[in-house]
Amino acid sequence: MKRNNPSENRLAVLKAIGGNGPVTRSDLPELTGLAAGTISQITAEFVRRGFLVERKDKSGLSGRPRVYLEVKGEGPIVVGARMTIRRTLAVTFADLSGQIRFSAEPDLALHDTLEETAQGVAEALSRAVEESGFRKERIERFGIAMPALVDSEGGMIHFMATYDQRPFAFAAEVAKQLQAPVTIEKGTASLARAEHWFGEAQGHETFTLINVDLSLDSAMYFNGKPRVGAHGLAPELGHVKTDHGLGGEACYCGAHGCATAYASIAGIIRRAGLYAGYAYRDREIRAYRDNFAALTRQASEGDPNGVALFQCAGTHLGYLVADHINAADPGFVLIMVPDARYTELVSGTFNEALERNTMPALRKMTQVRFAPRPDNWDGLSAAALALENV
Repeated sequence: MKRNNPSENRLAVLKAIGGNGPVTRSDLPELTGLAAGTISQITAEFVRRGFLVERKDKSGLSGRPRVYLEVKGEGPIVVGARMTIRRTLAVTFADLSGQIRFSAEPDLALHDTLEETAQGVAEALSRAVEESGFRKERIERFGIAMPALVDSEGGMIHFMATYDQRPFAFAAEVAKQLQAPVTIEKGTASLARAEHWFGEAQGHETFTLINVDLSLDSAMYFNGKPRVGAHGLAPELGHVKTDHGLGGEACYCGAHGCATAYASIAGIIRRAGLYAGYAYRDREIRAYRDNFAALTRQASEGDPNGVALFQCAGTHLGYLVADHINAADPGFVLIMVPDARYTELVSGTFNEALERNTMPALRKMTQVRFAPRPDNWDGLSAAALALENV
């Protein structure tokens, strides 16, 4: 693949080394499509900046020893964080190779405004850094995954449940407190980044990730970079309408008939009559997850009401993916699920809806895969965030 953009060239080299390393410089032209001279310049820069390390072949073979390149684990550290339902901040310190070097979970008090919350996040991160023992100068960047509608490039939060819905420069406020670079993005965008660099989407330069959680969320990559819209916002596929009838299920966004109202954890629980509203405080989130675990178990054991709910979820998820394939030609759709039982319960109706509603030519060219979320995705995302910002 011919590349002309210096930023894209750097990303191509880092991905090739991270995904295939250790590799020699002579391996990289085939892996990246770049000229040997360009590769020499980029790798020399990365070695000088401490992102890559050179290791000589110790096999003892005669002749000039081969020099291998790999991402330097002893180099810069990036810190990833996300809010939990335990009123804490899960903080992960990762090196650029994706190895988790330290984890902490400082308390995070609930606040009434996004400004106060940003200050609380900064205070929690400062405590975690002090506990980690890492020098602040070694930390390349802080990345914060937010359950919100986020303009990552501008560092703005435009919508976050339970808060006043005015745009707020969340990243700038945290960065002011920490005196360090800060990136914010919605959690699914962080998950997609982790999967792109280290997981199921590795090797896919263009793909879509759909995350089945409390809501139905999504993120896209195009030509090796996160895809956002005209206002810097990641796609909200969960709010694509899969039921256009007058009786469409209510969604927390205020509309009716959204896919998330049928195929997400909260949507399934509401349709089961186990929880009436959409609320995302700690107590409600625990109730959603506990009820969902019980309902999944009952459906797996053959309870007809539970089975019907998951079959309906599969149908709407299939409609959503079919419409997205027809409209965007993503090439690869990765659906991350709470556990394998969700996949088993929805797969029949999902596949039926997908095959019936996707253009045949596009369906043949598109790979669709279900996978459980990795436990360490936030640490991997933190490492990948630093690599993308190199």
